[in-house]
Amino acid sequence: MKPRSLFILLLLGPALVTACHEPANSSKATKQPIDPVIAEAVAKVSPDSVQTWIEELVGFHTRHTLSSQKNPEKGIGAAVQYIVARCEAWAQRAEGVRPKPVVEVISFTAGENGGRYDRVLQVPEVMVTIPGKKAEREILLSAHIDTRVADVMDSKAFAPGANDDGSGLACLLEVVRILSEIPLEQTVKCLFVAAEEQGLDGSRYLAARAKAEAWPILAMINNDMIGNAVASGTGLKEDHKVRVFSESLHGEDSDPRQLARYIKETAGRYVPDQEVKLIYRNDRYRRSGDHTPFLREGFTAVRMSEYCENYDRTHQDVRSEGGIDYGDLLSGVDIPSLSRNIRINLATVMNLAQAPGRPENARIANAGELANDTVLAWDPIRLADGQIDSSVSYEILFRETDQPEWQILGCIASDTSQSEPSYQCPLSKDNYFFAVRSVSAAGHPSLPAVAR
Repeated sequence: MKPRSLFILLLLGPALVTACHEPANSSKATKQPIDPVIAEAVAKVSPDSVQTWIEELVGFHTRHTLSSQKNPEKGIGAAVQYIVARCEAWAQRAEGVRPKPVVEVISFTAGENGGRYDRVLQVPEVMVTIPGKKAEREILLSAHIDTRVADVMDSKAFAPGANDDGSGLACLLEVVRILSEIPLEQTVKCLFVAAEEQGLDGSRYLAARAKAEAWPILAMINNDMIGNAVASGTGLKEDHKVRVFSESLHGEDSDPRQLARYIKETAGRYVPDQEVKLIYRNDRYRRSGDHTPFLREGFTAVRMSEYCENYDRTHQDVRSEGGIDYGDLLSGVDIPSLSRNIRINLATVMNLAQAPGRPENARIANAGELANDTVLAWDPIRLADGQIDSSVSYEILFRETDQPEWQILGCIASDTSQSEPSYQCPLSKDNYFFAVRSVSAAGHPSLPAVAR
């Protein structure tokens, strides 16, 4: 192993060192180069389209899991066919531009064990696969189709679900619309799941299937209630903030926490007027979301949710009472704020889909030594033929142990003559956490690999 000090790297000049800047979305985050393709895609998110998708979804009266699957105008069956028709139309435009997205209706059996069901039935949901050129990894977005009122078993009442989860569905529809014509290196899957309100059954089915079929999932972002801006009770308005919930699993530097930080950094670069708040919990009190079954199956998953919730609207019968409007109507959705949250999703999945693989076996190579410097080592990114990928560079990240966000310490180019890249930095391993991430030639960073 040949350790490289930061001083030596700087002397070697631009052939080995790339520019390092202040981070994104906070005073300590890191700004990467702006990819014009991602910036253009983000600009295509249309508030008018977003409002249209929600209006049309609300028009199905209810999307309850137990509602009609045969009525062409009302119920979950009509909503599923609407999603399929929209996505199929966009998929057709991809002909000759990129591999055509695949739109599938998937059904699973529910109600066999009772619970929030009055019968055994087949429940439909939709999966749209936007294939990448390499398709080595998959980035998943999810939102749930089904809606409810106060009585979770009431499948006939008007349950518009404009925010819960029409906002998430609008996000996925915009992503499919925009990405259908943009070539990507890796695959993006949009999961329009069902039976969330009955107990996360649709996502539980898909997570188990993903595990059994060994889907190469890099990251999963669940979008559930991302469109409200005003809190009930307090009246607090936060239309320029969004929460990302991440579970610790095996500690502060769990993979979900790395994904949450990545979303925050990417938002700072492409959607700087929407602040991502990192919430170090799996979810809110007395609530759960469709990312949880994926977490339980061992996948890297987080939940994105509005900063303020309105309990007068969520899971309520539509009515006016005591001067308060109850029910999940479109009037309770802040379209500009929702559009910014959609842009964050789009920028994140595109960045991840264009990034190299995450470095493996990142470690502190001199952990057993008493020394005031730190030597980091990792396995290089390799091509399909086993050769070291010379187009990839590496960023060394660090942060103090009481700080949540990474900063860039140094940047190093790939050296095809070294089977074990390494980096010697003048910071004590006793005082900091360290990580390594790979960066494409165009500046797309991978998720960080924490040095163990």
